[in-house]
Amino acid sequence: MGRLVGRLWVGFTLSLISFISYSSQIFIIWPWYGRTLSIPLLKLLVPFNILVGMIFWNYIWTVRTDPGTVPKGWKPDLRSSEGYEVKKLTGAPRYCRTCERYKPPRSHHCRQCKKCVLRMDHHCPWVNNCVGHFNYGHFLRFLFFVDVACSYHFIMISMRAWHAMNASGFWQGPSTSELVFLILNYAACTPVLLLVGGFSLYHFYCLASNQTTIEGWEKDKVATLVRRGKIRDIKFPYHLGVRRNIRAVLGERAWLWCWPQPMRGSGLNFPVADGTGKWEEFHRDRSRMGDYNGSRHRAHEWSSTDADVDESGTNGGRGGSRLRSVEGGDLV
Repeated sequence: MGRLVGRLWVGFTLSLISFISYSSQIFIIWPWYGRTLSIPLLKLLVPFNILVGMIFWNYIWTVRTDPGTVPKGWKPDLRSSEGYEVKKLTGAPRYCRTCERYKPPRSHHCRQCKKCVLRMDHHCPWVNNCVGHFNYGHFLRFLFFVDVACSYHFIMISMRAWHAMNASGFWQGPSTSELVFLILNYAACTPVLLLVGGFSLYHFYCLASNQTTIEGWEKDKVATLVRRGKIRDIKFPYHLGVRRNIRAVLGERAWLWCWPQPMRGSGLNFPVADGTGKWEEFHRDRSRMGDYNGSRHRAHEWSSTDADVDESGTNGGRGGSRLRSVEGGDLV
């Protein structure tokens, strides 16, 4: 049943994109230009169709790309200088009792996908997939092209509406079918532009700050506790600078950022900024606050669960984690 519902979501999304993209051209713009192929018509529609093509391309990549799962048999390297997350109570590496695998940093278990997802951001029903390490770049490009194409579409049909309102003769006004599709296109495009536009702004902020949606919730809660004076201020460890953050997701070459390309890295470890105190201070301070751990679990319970248990299967505590250094001691 779940797979069927997921496919229905994808089918609905593709249908909505197709309706907005092609009904406007066939029933509004084509009649407006006298149903005759011309240079002005091509100048108007060719860029729009390129944008639509990029929407479909990046959407399919987002749907079809595995966001990344923990390799079978993977274990954190205790000798490595790369950080790994541990449970606050036992100091043991995080372990998912559902998947029966260790959990790398920034990974979470998705109940819908029934697996631990690398650098999990959220589970998106619109793509019937988790958005994680290997498809986050495709997801961002999809949002970007939806924003640009919807803006182009809105301006394009508004030009037709403006021309109709200022028509000097009856023959220049829209027909009944044109008027109906103008209304339908406004009704379909405007909510998409507003909702996806707002959603995109948040994710572009996440891109610039190198944080996931789940980590954003954590940061918000920590900021609240800092304001209340319950913990000291903690700097987010994965913020490497805006330029490096963007390159980590969209690639090294800026001129290819809008072009679909594979994600770099394994998703099992991530560089951290110098002098941030790493996750150790961040989670050590938050672990003192029981209300924070409970709120955090409830906040993303809809998409993930931190089943952090020992390899033997006994519960070793949820949520809190820290980084250990190459010597095995806590990073300060």
